[in-house]
Amino acid sequence: MKTQILINNLKYFKRKVKEAPELAREVLAHCRGPMREWGDAARNVASPAIPYRLQDSTVPVFSVTPSSGHYMTTFFDVDPFSPSGRYLAVTQVPFIERIPIPGDKARVCLIDLIDGSCNVVHETTGWGAQLGANVQWGETDDTLYCNDVVDGRGTGVRIDCGTGGSVPLGGPIYGLSPDKRYSYAPNIEYVNAIIPGYGVADPLTGKKRQSVPLSSTEGIWRTDLATGESKLLVSVKEIVDCLPGQEELAGSTYYVFNIKVNSSNTRLLAVLFSTGVRFRGGTPVQLVTMKLDGSDIKLAMPDALWRVGGHHPNWTPDGEHILMNLRPKGRQMEFVRFKADGTGLETVAPGHKGSGHPSLDPTGRYLLTDSYVSEGFRNSQDDIPLRLIDLESNEERSLCWIHTKNLSGPRRIDPHPVWANDGSRVAFNGVVNGFRQVLIADTRTVTNRHG
Repeated sequence: MKTQILINNLKYFKRKVKEAPELAREVLAHCRGPMREWGDAARNVASPAIPYRLQDSTVPVFSVTPSSGHYMTTFFDVDPFSPSGRYLAVTQVPFIERIPIPGDKARVCLIDLIDGSCNVVHETTGWGAQLGANVQWGETDDTLYCNDVVDGRGTGVRIDCGTGGSVPLGGPIYGLSPDKRYSYAPNIEYVNAIIPGYGVADPLTGKKRQSVPLSSTEGIWRTDLATGESKLLVSVKEIVDCLPGQEELAGSTYYVFNIKVNSSNTRLLAVLFSTGVRFRGGTPVQLVTMKLDGSDIKLAMPDALWRVGGHHPNWTPDGEHILMNLRPKGRQMEFVRFKADGTGLETVAPGHKGSGHPSLDPTGRYLLTDSYVSEGFRNSQDDIPLRLIDLESNEERSLCWIHTKNLSGPRRIDPHPVWANDGSRVAFNGVVNGFRQVLIADTRTVTNRHG
């Protein structure tokens, strides 16, 4: 394992060198100041569905966001389709050439998939280059949630889609429970300490960071979406105290990152990062799960396995297992599945190389993912495939090919493909004619699901 740590350290320092231009862009942006207003940009515009590269696609694909702006969905595990299926919730960002700085303003928009229109319902300074404003639906088409900066603090807001009015919440928006009662989240002001682009924008200096290695005042926050009340469900210290095998990470600062609640509304998963680990570059990663009251904490994926190579865990539809990319020692990256307590680790889709942001359709039969440009799947035009694997036949097809501008670092444009809750279509990000767009692939002819 010492050899693997050395390899990871070399990769880390290589990434830091490549990030130097990104730092220069950030400094220049701070010197120029934020983009606080959208000026004369219309709040209601036409947004007809435009066929996308039909000759290269095996299913119908359409670009559905306005063609002259930059738009994005939230993440590969957040369904952007409204409960009725009529609307698509997206974040409109003002630029893609740099990451945001404090004060840069994005817009939360509704795409009406029936009449082909785009309507702005909220403006926010609480967004990042990867997840936008973490826009998510409530119980009905009338309610959206997203993150914003209110009185200088990154937190969630509830949006009335009919009036455009918003109400601040006591805590951030991240992993919503399936019944839309609670949001389970890290403190989004600390997220950039471990992975830029997923929290609210950092200042150039005086960045917010945890002051102690094992915080008793930070961890997983639960916010009541009806009342807005937020409380610390479980602290970082309480989590780490329950985990075996932390000797190599002793003395490091632990942070909570991605949080997701399972479909049965019984457990959540949380990704933990560690910074300042002795003799190790980067931020070692682990995965824990727990009951929704913060009890029964389990180490589902330890650092010892993850550090060989792995990324992007997600619950499977049965609510009992987790799917992710993992590279078993001596083998290529694979799709693997395991139970919430880390037992029962097995390969999914044997022979198919793991990549991107994998998820299963509601039946559990079809595995959907994309890839990074560095994972070996791009074509001669630097496009990457939207991959679909039938787990019954173990056959793979490319639904379409996506251009992402071949960007790296926190500015990159990941497709983040995500299923609609009925499995009839998939939303994803891409670049069309130089603009960041949201596209929809109709998968009904493949999955035989009819929304």
